[in-house]
Amino acid sequence: MSLCLLACGGLLVGIVLFGRSTDEPRSGSGPSSAGVSAQTDAMSAPPSSTGDLTPIPNGGIQVGLPMEWKKYEKTFDGSCTISGMIEVDPGVEFPAQWRLVIQPSQLALGRDRATERIVEFQGAERTFEEFDLPMGGYRVHVEAAAMSCRGQEVMLFKLKGFENLPGKNHAHLLLKLIPAGVAEGVVRDSDGVGVGNLPVFIQNQRDRGRQSTQTNGSGYWRIEEVIEDPYLLSLGNIDRPLIEAQAFGMVGPRYTHPDLTIPRTRTITVQVVDEKGAPVAAARLRGYGQPAGVIEVSSEVDGTAQIPFLPDGEYTLRGEARGELQGVTVFHVGEDSPSRAVTLHLTRHR
Repeated sequence: MSLCLLACGGLLVGIVLFGRSTDEPRSGSGPSSAGVSAQTDAMSAPPSSTGDLTPIPNGGIQVGLPMEWKKYEKTFDGSCTISGMIEVDPGVEFPAQWRLVIQPSQLALGRDRATERIVEFQGAERTFEEFDLPMGGYRVHVEAAAMSCRGQEVMLFKLKGFENLPGKNHAHLLLKLIPAGVAEGVVRDSDGVGVGNLPVFIQNQRDRGRQSTQTNGSGYWRIEEVIEDPYLLSLGNIDRPLIEAQAFGMVGPRYTHPDLTIPRTRTITVQVVDEKGAPVAAARLRGYGQPAGVIEVSSEVDGTAQIPFLPDGEYTLRGEARGELQGVTVFHVGEDSPSRAVTLHLTRHR
């Protein structure tokens, strides 16, 4: 270590110069390095650093300062701060209300130490600063009506052996709100014809939220206000879909799913009658089939119920009405199904 004296503007300034040891973190890469931004790791060298040209054993060079701290074991003792600001594109109206969601990450180390914090904002406020969060791995995003925000993962920690230093205890994020997008697609049958009135579900894989619609007469479906996240697309019934659930990611204002083809399905008519053979209206019918298909319908005034989109197979159907009538039947769906109806007899429960 040496002391260098400089004359600057009539003042005598002392600058302490430290020598660098090969077995310690280099200047600018140690655990107490400061400066956090949305794009810069708080513990890496400053962007303006010239660094060294370090040979790499397998050839090539590494530009900038090596970051030996990345090899150290991380600990998550202590508290941290997450701050940031929200922006929108020019011409996009900033929402009157929005919600900041800080929650444990599903990916980053330290997620088991993280806690959830949800804060409501309104008015023109576009910045946030949350103190006294446990160090850990977090996912941060913003929610607003008809808007989407791509969440950011952040890890806040100390280094083992340097617990007396702040470590990476502050993250400053830039989050962007964009209008929610549109997901769309077409469903066809085995003959290539569009399938109409088919239920379509998408389920957010992050928070399990569901949105649904039906195909039109041409088999086209469209769901609006879809935020940027990974989804599963199901046809028919979300719990027992007609085909394997399709994964897709919403990453822009519009997502068009490749055309989907479902197996041949049929519509079955069920006639619900009581012990005297009289039609039973408003009977609740529930059933299931193999290999797929779920039945949940009610009978009309004339005792009939139409059950669409049943693939070939065996089905068990149960019915109940008036709090006292019950019945069950098993039927098959196949080539002869369009020419016959299924009768479900309900008897008084004793």
